[in-house]
Amino acid sequence: MTKLITLLTKSKGLRCVLCASLFCWTAASCAVYASGSQERWTRAERSPFVSIVDETSKSVVSIQGEKQYENVQKSFGRDAQYDVFNGMGTGVIIDERGYILTNYHVVKGLLKLEVVTSDGERYRDVELLRNDVGTDLAILKIKPKKPLKKIRMGRAERVRLAEDVYAIGNPFGYSCSVSRGIVSSVSRPLEVNETLSYERVIQTDAAINPGNSGGPLINVDGEMIALNAAVREEAENIAFAIPVDVVSEVAERLIRQSVAKMTHHGLKFRVVDSDMPDYPSDGNGEDCLVVDEVDPHSPASDSGVKPGDVLLESNGYAVHNTLDFTCSLIGLGLSDVAELKFERDGSQLDATLAFSELSGRESTLVATDDSSSESNLYQTSSIAASFAEESVGREEKRTEKKQVRRASAAEQCVWDALGVEVESADAEEYRKRFPNLQAVAIGNFNFAPSGGVNVVKVDPNGLLASGDVRLQEGDFVFGFGVGDDSDGQLSVTSLENLYYIAKRLDEFAAVDSGRARVYLIRKGRPYFMDVDLAKVVE
Repeated sequence: MTKLITLLTKSKGLRCVLCASLFCWTAASCAVYASGSQERWTRAERSPFVSIVDETSKSVVSIQGEKQYENVQKSFGRDAQYDVFNGMGTGVIIDERGYILTNYHVVKGLLKLEVVTSDGERYRDVELLRNDVGTDLAILKIKPKKPLKKIRMGRAERVRLAEDVYAIGNPFGYSCSVSRGIVSSVSRPLEVNETLSYERVIQTDAAINPGNSGGPLINVDGEMIALNAAVREEAENIAFAIPVDVVSEVAERLIRQSVAKMTHHGLKFRVVDSDMPDYPSDGNGEDCLVVDEVDPHSPASDSGVKPGDVLLESNGYAVHNTLDFTCSLIGLGLSDVAELKFERDGSQLDATLAFSELSGRESTLVATDDSSSESNLYQTSSIAASFAEESVGREEKRTEKKQVRRASAAEQCVWDALGVEVESADAEEYRKRFPNLQAVAIGNFNFAPSGGVNVVKVDPNGLLASGDVRLQEGDFVFGFGVGDDSDGQLSVTSLENLYYIAKRLDEFAAVDSGRARVYLIRKGRPYFMDVDLAKVVE
């Protein structure tokens, strides 16, 4: 025993601790032996947070990839030479169908993107759906083999100074690492760099390192209260996380703009919790949505939903916030409906939310036209809020024959207004053609293209041949921007997007003096061309 202690205590600082521990253990053993005690040794009760972390970690994923940087020294005097570095980060699952939220800086520029779930499943077919440069947030999509467990969202207004919090992430690639701390500040202004700043973030002393970005900061109830984003360099125990209310709001908008964009409903909500007087009688303690406003000229008004109704369920998904509700509408088209369950005056009621006047028998007619209800029009809140009511093809919905003519009408409209003939290209074709351009940064805006249009023919006298950078045959167009606001930057993923733009040139010309920008890829490199719409509509 003496030799063993010597080997373990070569460090002088450890010797006293180990010897004291050995003495206590020996003395305690002798006392038990002397008394002849028959008491049975039992384990101490674990903290309840052990099981909470076990459950919450199932909603956390590891994000891995490679980043390519030009080596200036190697490139000097010859072709550009690049070094490849491994990148890492964390993400949280916000929908069981494989929608993942993370920081944009985690995935920006990554090649060979890979997501690993808590059970060890690896997914290499990862799509960057959309990002928000103003908050450094992004949405990824994988195709899971089974339903995933989504994170539970808390409320930033319930966060208290000095409350216990836990960070879950993949620091330096060590998957599913957990660190503990407290809330050091609940509303700290933070300037990250010249282009990114936050009005308020949550500061914590929980250990956060490179690789934790995009992971959750959770409370003792297992709710995500913030998304870990940054640390203070050359400091100890100073880390910052984006409050969950900001995270949820931006994630909802990104989902709505990318995969739930055909579902204008006309509802505005507010979140209520169990301490509020209008909390539903059958609530289970989680947050609920109360209808605040109903647009009188919307599908929601037609369905009978009224202000004050408490939304409980949508399309079979329980809803506790606006992000849940928008996720329940993922993939729905204009010919689809959403089945709602809500509470009014203590009674549970059902409502059917139709997103256009097409329903029932007519919905099968829409399905016969590939360019109708499944078109990928990007709806913005400021420019295209009425798109669902003025959807492309409403006047041609009567018969399949008319719908077939509609495609040629769309092509003719695009040619007449924009002066181009195009062919649609889906997300898979985009990834094959431009594997290194999963994210494109142009000016102040960042794009995550999910398709586009190939330019087949250009009218030399047309609108898109009049700018400083004239559109050419072979160009690949993936975006159209109006003004300086990020909400005015529209994704172009099909002919139908250009048809939508062509029909609204007058509206766009009234925004920001009629300045517009076309985003394109030419010979593998991203470009843009400016267009003066004010001159076009004179």
